[in-house]
Amino acid sequence: MIISFALLSFALINSANAQTEVIIQASKDNTLYESDTGALSNGKGAHFFVGKTGGGLIRRGLLAFDIAGNIESGASIESVLLTLNMSRTPTTTSKIITLHKILSNWGEGNSNALGEEGAGAASMSEDATWIHTFFDSIFWTDSGGDFSDVVSATASIGGINSYTWNSTPELVADVQSWLDSPSTNYGWILIGDENAVRTAKRFDSRENASESDRPLLKVIYTPAIGVITRINDLPIRYDLKQNYPNPFNPVTNISYSLPLSGNVSLVIYNLSGEEMSRLVDDKHLQAGDYNTSWDASNMTSGIYFYRLTAGPPAGGFVRTRKMVLLK
Repeated sequence: MIISFALLSFALINSANAQTEVIIQASKDNTLYESDTGALSNGKGAHFFVGKTGGGLIRRGLLAFDIAGNIESGASIESVLLTLNMSRTPTTTSKIITLHKILSNWGEGNSNALGEEGAGAASMSEDATWIHTFFDSIFWTDSGGDFSDVVSATASIGGINSYTWNSTPELVADVQSWLDSPSTNYGWILIGDENAVRTAKRFDSRENASESDRPLLKVIYTPAIGVITRINDLPIRYDLKQNYPNPFNPVTNISYSLPLSGNVSLVIYNLSGEEMSRLVDDKHLQAGDYNTSWDASNMTSGIYFYRLTAGPPAGGFVRTRKMVLLK
């Protein structure tokens, strides 16, 4: 298995300023397909769309991340970057796509468009549509989504490639507000060029078969001091600690915490993204603290990554850290 570490979720603690870097996978996404009846959606599709089609119909992408589930309460957000893979476009002409904070909750139902997915699929229960937040009885205040006029970030999107919306004060403020008040976390809407036809850009969704092409949000934050991390001697959140010792030769220890029981995987990768070892292979574990070791006697010196995937559901928490083998 090969994973691109330019996009893989990975956390790194900077001991000089106590900042932590974490990359979070999307918790839901969807497309608003322009339709007066709200007949179209794509909740479980492999892609979402932004811009205007050749037929003059608008597409808007919806995207959300579980901030409070991946960053401890009381932390101070320092920097935010959003990375998306754009996989199809009618033209390589660059178009500005803006992010706006969504003001109403919305759904990702089970609709799943066929083919290239640009035409959408019949809306299903819980789907967000052009007129519905949740098909088919709860509505946006305004057709096409309820969102802030303030632009949180912009990116120029041209040909097929991976793109990043760089950190801005507005982007940082959005994520900080969602950490402080998780019930208001409705994510962002992506708005493209809606003044001309054939401006649509297709992005890969969290359901995409290629894991490295799924949406990722990198957040750098400063942890709060004195945060409660345990109740009744059990951890209250998932955590993957930095290996010790690091650098190491040839054995290092890896510790992690699980607040809930569920299936767990702990996998080692090299710098090229090739899988080196599975220390925990999709094993059901109870809540608690765990420690395992990796013997790298047969490995060459260099940078390696270790990734923890845990649930429930499996894959609900994904975090990766970097370690250095020196021989």
